[in-house]
Amino acid sequence: MRVNFDKPIIKKECVLETVIGDLDNFYASASDIDRVNLFFILLASLHYYEENGDAVRAAHLSFLTAYYVFTPLTPPGSECLALHYMKKAVSLNPISEYKEWLSIMGKGN
Repeated sequence: MRVNFDKPIIKKECVLETVIGDLDNFYASASDIDRVNLFFILLASLHYYEENGDAVRAAHLSFLTAYYVFTPLTPPGSECLALHYMKKAVSLNPISEYKEWLSIMGKGN
């Protein structure tokens, strides 16, 4: 996963190709600052695609944001944040993968 911190919006063609393994690998190899900055890039990208009416990409970014904050990053309040973004993903695009993760996150971390 390549992240350009100078351009905080993930490219359209890369959004749907990004999987949770990419987030795990990034977290494992990144500095502490870049780990946190990735959360903000995911969030900025989510807002960008949502504001531009791209519900499928916004849903995927919401899913990735929820996963990232819940699993690798795990800051204070991670469960609450993850549930918020996972519910958003399901509301934007109710596919089974998002629903399954909503159930997992609902059990807490």
